Amino acid sequence: MARGFFSEGRRLFLRGLHLLGSRTVVVLCLLLATTAAVSAARNLWLVFSGTVAEGIVVRQVEELAVDWQKQAPGAAGSPGVGIQTAAAERLYRAVVAFKDGDRSFEVLAGVRATVQMYPLGSKVDVVFPRGQPNRARLGPELPDFWAQAGLLFIATVLGAGTGYSWWKLARRRWARRRVVKAAG
Repeated sequence: MARGFFSEGRRLFLRGLHLLGSRTVVVLCLLLATTAAVSAARNLWLVFSGTVAEGIVVRQVEELAVDWQKQAPGAAGSPGVGIQTAAAERLYRAVVAFKDGDRSFEVLAGVRATVQMYPLGSKVDVVFPRGQPNRARLGPELPDFWAQAGLLFIATVLGAGTGYSWWKLARRRWARRRVVKAAG
């Protein structure tokens, strides 16, 4: 029973790919692999070759965020009709000051939270490409090394498999053209 289920699933999956078109699937997979590989390689490059400076949290930026997906209940707990309102939450982002040589720079934390993730006066590592402190990012907010290495590996395997599939499709197409030319 399980064997029939998987063979039917495989057949439906292959039919779906056929409907999309093999060229479309190959192009989409190559695009996905390239995007993932470039992103992971850029993050790994920043971790290994970036300049690390010590920064200090100088202030907190306060933002208000509203989750409009939560609906306020109406009468008897049912969703209300008409204008819906939602309570706003206060979110905080740290502003970290650091120096590169004799010049001072500030970087805004990417993480927003209802609590102050980086308290005022705390020290935070700041990483930036050499000579480009305006592109700085906070060290704790950089993606995990092993996650990026794994993503790079998966993107490489996906790209290689897609390239191999493209090569097989191209060879098949060329063989059909030769048969058509020989028959015509």
